[in-house]
Amino acid sequence: MEVIVYSSNGCGFCTKQKKFLKEKGIVFEEREVNTNEQYFQEFEELGGLGVPLTIVKEAGETVSTIIGFNREE
Repeated sequence: MEVIVYSSNGCGFCTKQKKFLKEKGIVFEEREVNTNEQYFQEFEELGGLGVPLTIVKEAGETVSTIIGFNREE
């Protein structure tokens, strides 16, 4: 399983999402959309309207897209 969190500096919900994942022992890659043009383009292609945007992949295929901070998802 691969988890990617698209985030931005100063985003309180992004901080909560990353903290929650760490507490659950979930390894993730953070991609800051406000400091990296490539990550921003990926974010837009995924239909991102706001951060955090969390993508869960299995075997290279996206199995879940979570918009915002959502403990249940």
